[in-house]
Amino acid sequence: MSKFFEAHPMLLFALEAGVALFLLIFIVVWTMGTAKTNPRPTRAPSEHPSRQPAQGAAEAPPQDQDSASRQ
Repeated sequence: MSKFFEAHPMLLFALEAGVALFLLIFIVVWTMGTAKTNPRPTRAPSEHPSRQPAQGAAEAPPQDQDSASRQ
C-alpha cells in the first residue's frame, strides 16, 4: 500500500478532502433535518405572560443610545 501512495502522493490528500467534504455535507443535512422536525417559535403568543405589560410600570417610548444622550 505504501508503494501505491509513493507512486501517487496526492491521492491521499484527495481522499482526505473527499472524506472531509462528505462529513461537512452530512452534518449540514443532519442539522437541517432536525430543524425542520423541531422548529423554534419566532415569537411568544400574545397571551403569553412575557408579552403582557408590567403592572404599575409606565410605558416609555423606546429610545436608542444616541437620542438618549442628546437630551
